[in-house]
Amino acid sequence: MRLSALRRWFWRLVVVAAAVAAALAALALSRWSAGQDLRLISIDTGSRTGVYYFAGGAICGLVNDHRWDQGIRCVTDQSAGSISNLRNLRTGDATFGIVQSDWQDNAFHGTGVFTGTGPDTDLRSVFAIYPEPFTVIASAGSGITRFSDLVGKRVNVGLPGSGSRATMEVVMAAMGWQEKDFQQLSELDGEKLTQAICDGEVDAAVAIIAHPNLAVEEMITGCDASLVPVEGPGIDRLVAAHPYYLSYAIPGGTYPRQPATVPVFALAATLVTTSETPSNVVYDVVKDIFAALGEFRALHPAFGEFKVTQMLSEGLTAPMHAGALKYFREVGLLPADGTGVPP
Repeated sequence: MRLSALRRWFWRLVVVAAAVAAALAALALSRWSAGQDLRLISIDTGSRTGVYYFAGGAICGLVNDHRWDQGIRCVTDQSAGSISNLRNLRTGDATFGIVQSDWQDNAFHGTGVFTGTGPDTDLRSVFAIYPEPFTVIASAGSGITRFSDLVGKRVNVGLPGSGSRATMEVVMAAMGWQEKDFQQLSELDGEKLTQAICDGEVDAAVAIIAHPNLAVEEMITGCDASLVPVEGPGIDRLVAAHPYYLSYAIPGGTYPRQPATVPVFALAATLVTTSETPSNVVYDVVKDIFAALGEFRALHPAFGEFKVTQMLSEGLTAPMHAGALKYFREVGLLPADGTGVPP
């Protein structure tokens, strides 16, 4: 997919976000005029330029298409990412959240960054949305061609509270790396990161993102940056030990000047909620997406990567919400007798 096509995806993201905002304003006026009460639900996502925010807007758009039939109004909330979203779900400050599969697992079991708060036994899976490769982009002249070359370099690891940052810390532990092994670990995001890579102020950046990605495209075509394979015995052991990690490869030709396939590993971006969310609400949300799955998948290339069976299983550690189970059983995607149900 060339730069012009990627820009179309980016501007579609911007248009969807603007349309959601405009629709919400119109909804508020319509609700006041008609005197009809709509149940408000929210989806915690990520930064406004990221795919989490776009995915949340796409889900809300399909839900809001049926708002007067179902009585549900959906809004997206910008956030720091997976860790923040899971914490907001636990405190009741969000109805749904889009989160990485590894942090869904950690939140449900009370491990990793959630050790201090204990298991979130109220957490519930809804479905997996798309795969998110663990991606490393190296700046031109950095000398980084292998994952192990990051040692001693200036590496951007992402914002505190983001899933990317937390996963990088897990990977560092698996590799036997500590912060002191790097020249610098920075916390840039968005446009600042792209500029830093292009200016050579950062040697490499770690991100867990869907591909193709406009920022990565700009780094590669505009600044001679390159994708770095994420492989080796430490990575192999990490993926084998945790079912929420997936073997993955970024296909050759995803970006210009990237002819070879790049082996990495990936996680699943998952939609989650809590047991407190009414079954009819979750049922309607799931129905709105899966009844229009072709339309949903056409919104972004990553949305079509998972097969339907993967959307019902990949990275779903927390028990599936009863409302989601009801829909999937009704349409025959899961057995009515309960066999073959995700954990």
